[in-house]
Amino acid sequence: SHSATRSTMQGWLSAAAHGMRAMARGGGKRGRLLKEAGRARWMSSKETADVVIVGGGIMGLNIAYQLKRRAENLKVIVLEQAAAVGFGSSGYSTGFQRAFYSFDPTMQLALSGTTAYKNWKEYLRDPEAQAYFTETGALWMLGKPKDFNQMMQGRLKKIGVDSDVLDEAEFRKKFPLMNPEPFPKFDEEGNEVDQNLGPFSVLYEHGCGHLDSSTCLLDVLAAAKRVGADVRFKQKVDTLLTKNGQKGDGAELTGVQLVGGAVIDTPVVVNAAGPWFNKLNDTVDIKLSTSALPTRIQVGHKWIPDEYCDLPFTADTWGASGIYFMPRRANNQLVFGSVDHRFESEIVDPDDYNQNLDPDFKQEYLNAVFHRLPGLPTSGSIVGFSSMYTVNQDDVHPMIGQTKVKGLWACNGFSGHGFKLAPAVGSLVSQQITGIHLKGELGESTIDHDFMGPYRKPLLETDNWDDKTHFA
Repeated sequence: SHSATRSTMQGWLSAAAHGMRAMARGGGKRGRLLKEAGRARWMSSKETADVVIVGGGIMGLNIAYQLKRRAENLKVIVLEQAAAVGFGSSGYSTGFQRAFYSFDPTMQLALSGTTAYKNWKEYLRDPEAQAYFTETGALWMLGKPKDFNQMMQGRLKKIGVDSDVLDEAEFRKKFPLMNPEPFPKFDEEGNEVDQNLGPFSVLYEHGCGHLDSSTCLLDVLAAAKRVGADVRFKQKVDTLLTKNGQKGDGAELTGVQLVGGAVIDTPVVVNAAGPWFNKLNDTVDIKLSTSALPTRIQVGHKWIPDEYCDLPFTADTWGASGIYFMPRRANNQLVFGSVDHRFESEIVDPDDYNQNLDPDFKQEYLNAVFHRLPGLPTSGSIVGFSSMYTVNQDDVHPMIGQTKVKGLWACNGFSGHGFKLAPAVGSLVSQQITGIHLKGELGESTIDHDFMGPYRKPLLETDNWDDKTHFA
């Protein structure tokens, strides 16, 4: 059993959602509101719902699961345009989990999410859940000085995460397969450029690891359905509907219209549509304080011998590298991709973009991988693909919360962070909509509701943080 407390609601709730809270308390005036809302639901000729979630990825499904955990009689419909889970950003995620971030609330949100993933069956209350956590640790080779890494070590320690700051000798001893030399930089004539780098220092974060994203999606889909969420596939939302057709700030949401013309009346919509987020917001002319755009991300992988399977996840910007790599022990694969903005600047149409790995990107990635792992066999094919992140162009953090269109929630702009945060984000959005906190539950968010709000000042402006990578 859980203990439920009520927080001051940050935003507007439907009468039905108020009724759910009343039911949790045992009736009263809001219990009558629930009955009235339910009566209106059945009297309407159109289909109605208390909450519609647009997007059946890892965010939308976690939100649905968390809403139903808090208010079991809430009618929650999830509308996903694809034929099954895994066709959007979530299905292409590496499923990596870590707590290293530049802001304490983001670290706390990531830790809440990771704790849920590490206790996946318990979080989903499903002993048959199939996904499992594989620990690798994480090596942060970011070219930062020792005092910065020690500062991060202290911040991680405050939230219960162990880490080690390593100099070059300690690094060579701990990771003999890895080369500590910075990746060289060259000018247009091919001459090596002095990068003015300081002494070698890296941070090794304990407890990091990964899960298979596709398996996680199937598990949380089953959990959302089990608690009563109505998850529908091949259901693309075309337009947000508002009272009297109003648009922009001050409009009031009344429902959604699907491609084909079907309408669902609802007072609350959560836009968790990933790269399609802006297309939906544009139907009501809503603008937020930061801009998130669908951005092409390229990932490759190759076979590795057994001895490389024990390497940690590595984020490598030591020198002119700009890549990450991580081993997958289950199939002897090394997955590699980018952590540098130069690799993540191609804005695309989510319905029409190149899903292959570009040859020049593949070569840049491989140059950096073989520099860091000089003994890695070069034989074997390189397989790759392109997918999308929805990257916040202003501070690489998501925007989460009710917009100035009454009843419309934003949940987007995760910039490559989303998968690890999803259980905690599901909690955060559900807290905002219902006002109900599940104290002590796995994945329960404890951060301030406004920190990632859709009208916040860009976070990079608030803390003098100048690294535009998706490790912010």
